[in-house]
Amino acid sequence: MSRINGIDTVFYQVCNMDRAVQFYEGTLGLQLARREGNDWAEFEAGGVTFALSGELAVQPQGGGATVVFTSDDLDGLKEHLASKGARMGGIQDMGGARMLDVFDPDGNQIVVLAPT
Repeated sequence: MSRINGIDTVFYQVCNMDRAVQFYEGTLGLQLARREGNDWAEFEAGGVTFALSGELAVQPQGGGATVVFTSDDLDGLKEHLASKGARMGGIQDMGGARMLDVFDPDGNQIVVLAPT
């Protein structure tokens, strides 16, 4: 039985939030759903949230994204992943949700989110 319910969010790190929002909203035509200053911006993208994560990077990532899965059993999933030897961080309380970072064999980050 899978403990993953679906994809919640896909996001990119950006170096300049204003420039990135202008591109995704103005150039690609995505509808901006929410923006939190230079830290976070969300767009509607066919039933999945596409987001931009704040100006943390000093240079753009070489492509790729971060997938955010949802789970109704984050603690059970963490135990299951630990039993398989998966590399992961601890569960973090994000205020309204709990989050677990997991890394695939190539080091790509996967986030699992559980609404509280």
